[in-house]
Amino acid sequence: MRAFALRLDYEPGVDPVADAFREEPDLSAHSLACAVTPDHWWRVDRLVGPKGSVEEAAATLDAHGHAADCLGPGDCARDYRTDVLYRDPTSRILFRSWRRTARCVSIPHLALAHLGPGVLFATERRADEYTWRVLVPSDESLGRLYDDLRARGDDDVGLTLRRVTDASAWLTAYSGRPGLPYEQYETLRAAVERGYYETPRDISVEELAAELGVPRSTLSYRLRRAEAELATGFVRE
Repeated sequence: MRAFALRLDYEPGVDPVADAFREEPDLSAHSLACAVTPDHWWRVDRLVGPKGSVEEAAATLDAHGHAADCLGPGDCARDYRTDVLYRDPTSRILFRSWRRTARCVSIPHLALAHLGPGVLFATERRADEYTWRVLVPSDESLGRLYDDLRARGDDDVGLTLRRVTDASAWLTAYSGRPGLPYEQYETLRAAVERGYYETPRDISVEELAAELGVPRSTLSYRLRRAEAELATGFVRE
């Protein structure tokens, strides 16, 4: 198996979905997808972010998500649906599917056309960056796929392709954010980034709480809950 990553960078105003994520830097989305025919596509997205931003992003995906995965003009005709599998104030899990139309030129459909069946996709979205990771049986047609992608793109969307030599790195792409409430995840991320889990620690609970602007008790509670959830999930796995 071979893996590659494809990153799209959108200029402001080009894509409504990209604009929704750009406006809220703490909003992110991960997905896992497969396509078993050249014309049909199924995908599960998990959105996580501050209250209000997730609902807005989900609505934007419902209205424009079919075009966000296409290259060139977004008027590819809509044969598309979104179902909400789970919701809470800071997250959504969406099941999305669509059928390719005559004017649709999407990333997964082009990948299937060049690489054939047996392709698995994961995506990650934050701010104006949209990254696809694709796991394929071989890389013999990657050059032709890249040329086709560039030929069908436009000047408002930057395109970067790179090979991923370690398939295990691709497999962690969708793990992304674990199933934690948004506040717990953000607290845990800050703790890791600021060296709370280093030995010795680079920052104390009191200092981290002051930086985040929350009471010490609140920060300690969020860390304990996040740690308990991750530890329990790891042992169960």
